[in-house]
Amino acid sequence: MARRTGPALYELLGRRTDGITSGSSSRSSVTPSLTPPRGSALDANAEPINRPSMDPGQVRSLLLAAIVVIALIAAYLVGVSRGERVGRSSLVSESEADTQLLASSASNAAVIPPNASENQPRRNPPVQVQPEVAAAIEPASLPNALPATDAGVDPRAVGLNYFVLASTLEPNAVKIVEFCRNRGLDAWVVPDQNGRLREVTVMPGFEYSERGSPTVRELDERIRNVGVLFKASGPGNGDFGDRYHKLFKG
Repeated sequence: MARRTGPALYELLGRRTDGITSGSSSRSSVTPSLTPPRGSALDANAEPINRPSMDPGQVRSLLLAAIVVIALIAAYLVGVSRGERVGRSSLVSESEADTQLLASSASNAAVIPPNASENQPRRNPPVQVQPEVAAAIEPASLPNALPATDAGVDPRAVGLNYFVLASTLEPNAVKIVEFCRNRGLDAWVVPDQNGRLREVTVMPGFEYSERGSPTVRELDERIRNVGVLFKASGPGNGDFGDRYHKLFKG
């Protein structure tokens, strides 16, 4: 019987077992570790992260502060709105009072007050008179009529004040003067500062210090009466309610 020269069967089995064991060891050595790094969120032994928290007392304080701020803003807005309403109401009341005062003063004013400036125009309330009423007031014969004036003559004296009834074009000025003189009012057509216009002035003149004297008051009343008649004499005529006195400087 021939002798076998190869390795025995038990040697082959031993080598195979050693190979499997060594292969398993090498594979296990390269297997990645699944253990999470220390300190990560998956680390069971990691220390917990401390997050700030508010206690109920702090929450209540913040809510209370917010409510106070909102209440202050609301109160401010309400106060501003109420102040505006009160201000508008006060302005309306003052405007109505001023209007009534001006109307009362204008209706009671007969001459320019002593403290008025010398060239300040008058603003008397307009007088509404029907033609038939004017005819009943004015005599038909006009016994106080004055003669016509000399054209181009200026009777004013330097340094005296004179009532000015109107500043208008010459034809209209002549019409006003004629009407006034026919009713006893010594009116004249004189040059105006505007070369195209003419002034209607009334004699006599007076010192500025005498503007509140009985004589000047009587003259102003006569002008007022003639103005009522002139307004009633035709459409578009004024009542001399805007008359004023003016210093003649030459």
